[in-house]
Amino acid sequence: MDFFEAQARARNRTNRLVLLFVAAVLGTIGAGYLAALFIHGSMVRQEASFGATSPWLYWNADLFIPVALITVAVVGVASLIKWTQMRAGGAAIAASVGGRAISPQTTDLHERRLLNIVEEMAIASGVPIPAVFVLEGEQSINAFAAGLKTTDAAVAVTRGTMEKLSRDELQAVVAHEFSHILNGDMRLNVKLSAIVFGILVIGIMGRGLLYSLGRGRVRGGGGKDKGGGIAFLLAIGIALMIVGYIGYFFGRLIQAAVSRQREFLADASAVQFTRNPAGISGALKKIGGYALGSQMTHANSAEIGHFFFAQGFRSNFGGLWATHPPLADRVLAVEPRWDGKFFEPPAVVDVARESFASAKIGGTPPLHREVLPSARIPFVPMAVIAEIGALTEAHFQRAQTALAAIPESLRTAAHDPLRAAALVYALLLDATEPTQAKQCGLITHHAGDATAETTRALHPATLTVEPSGRLPLLQLCLPTLRTLSREALAQFVTTLDELIHADGQVSPFEFALQKMLVHQLEALRTPSAAVAFHSFKAVEKDIAVVLSALAYLGSGDDRDAVRRAFGMGAHQVKLLDELALLPRPACGLTQLDAALTRLAQSSLPIKQRVLAAAAHAIGADGTVTIEEGELYRAIAASLDCPAPALAGA
Repeated sequence: MDFFEAQARARNRTNRLVLLFVAAVLGTIGAGYLAALFIHGSMVRQEASFGATSPWLYWNADLFIPVALITVAVVGVASLIKWTQMRAGGAAIAASVGGRAISPQTTDLHERRLLNIVEEMAIASGVPIPAVFVLEGEQSINAFAAGLKTTDAAVAVTRGTMEKLSRDELQAVVAHEFSHILNGDMRLNVKLSAIVFGILVIGIMGRGLLYSLGRGRVRGGGGKDKGGGIAFLLAIGIALMIVGYIGYFFGRLIQAAVSRQREFLADASAVQFTRNPAGISGALKKIGGYALGSQMTHANSAEIGHFFFAQGFRSNFGGLWATHPPLADRVLAVEPRWDGKFFEPPAVVDVARESFASAKIGGTPPLHREVLPSARIPFVPMAVIAEIGALTEAHFQRAQTALAAIPESLRTAAHDPLRAAALVYALLLDATEPTQAKQCGLITHHAGDATAETTRALHPATLTVEPSGRLPLLQLCLPTLRTLSREALAQFVTTLDELIHADGQVSPFEFALQKMLVHQLEALRTPSAAVAFHSFKAVEKDIAVVLSALAYLGSGDDRDAVRRAFGMGAHQVKLLDELALLPRPACGLTQLDAALTRLAQSSLPIKQRVLAAAAHAIGADGTVTIEEGELYRAIAASLDCPAPALAGA
């Protein structure tokens, strides 16, 4: 899967969605105008009846213009309000349907198994570890991913999904949702929800008006005036309901049409990632076999029905509203020789019968563990670019290898809100005693004696972590750091910065660590940052800073090697003919940080070219070090492009 091509397809689908939305709004305006024309004609008892043969009697500009303006205003404002609510991120959407955030410290074996799977997949694909939620009141089998970007994504599964599926099946469902994260489907889903709500709100207004009339809450004058007023309001309420639900009908059709084909792609991606078709087909067969299937009970579930792994509500109108393909079609797509039989549940709930060993809760299946080298690694720039946003079995194995090499004490600390920050600090402690003492003093000053003591206690274990395991360990810390209060988070960022600068210099690893953590934590506060730069010319200097910094980092004092590395990178940005190598003082890590901040606001084609150019600059000699690989992944992360661990790194 090409990450940039998938994102471009998502943008094209969004453009088509806008056209369909405009068509639905125009249809709503037309229905509203006809209703208004009928009410107006009835109330004023026009001489020309509504059914007159002259077509000109259907046109009333004085009536059409206000109806059109009011309809557009109501639909637009309602959609904007819903969009504003949902742009708070995936966690807010999960909470809106009753989701409970799973604590990284959970001792529930089903929750622990789910967290392990999500962590493995996030590290394998290079995305920040999403927040994980469980829908406690739902005993059916279903799940969804929500958010606007990879940095604010959340994965939610029902209690039934955790308890009824084996590890392989649960892994396939999570892989399906990760495909939606990487394909840009999440943002499209949010837009769909906002649009459908905007059209539906007209019907909600009509229903509210009729409810008020029925409860006697609308009062007017006495006598004939009162009777006429109520009749007028009743007619308006009925008209609004009819118009609103006509629009809602077509809105649901749009929602279903945009959603269905993406499910086949996500199923295929899950098979590609896990190399286990039985996982996804097994989950689908269990949905077909259990009485509850994938049906959701929460009142808000239908609103985000197109988010789910499987059909979350009953489809009306002969399947026209179905947001997902039929289960049988999905099973046949991954298992062509399927006999047509769904799962037959036992008389007792299967979780009560299934042992932890058979469910594979206690561990992960054995995999071939590749040896992670610490020297230079072969590096093919275009292969690295192709792996951005990829879901493959090889990435999954690398992630499991990296996680298995991390001491259990550190993994436990990464999930502990009281120790996660101290673990990050421990990774930054200097090898020399004077600098380390200064750093511990800074930690005491900002975070207190207890945190400083915890940092010292964790430091020896961090020395046993291979260089290739440092970024995965940081990724494990991120979900826990998200739970810190705003004040605690600000204190953490300040302490982090002072620790890095304690010795008066910043190493590439320290830069990568700070850039990844701070960018991903800040992205939670502003998940929907607008694109500010669409022109390569507008960010020419920033691109020059990035390529110059990487050229100096990989080539040292060899001027010829520096120029060659910069030239190979610059060749990938052919629209900038005058791109020039900068002097070393003009492209230090401070300048690199500022350049990446601006490039993060660029359009996706610019980001794609920058990452291609950076890969060629780093790999000018055909190899890369662990440190260079970490820096490249930090650059990709700061541009919101998920880069998995490099092969062998």
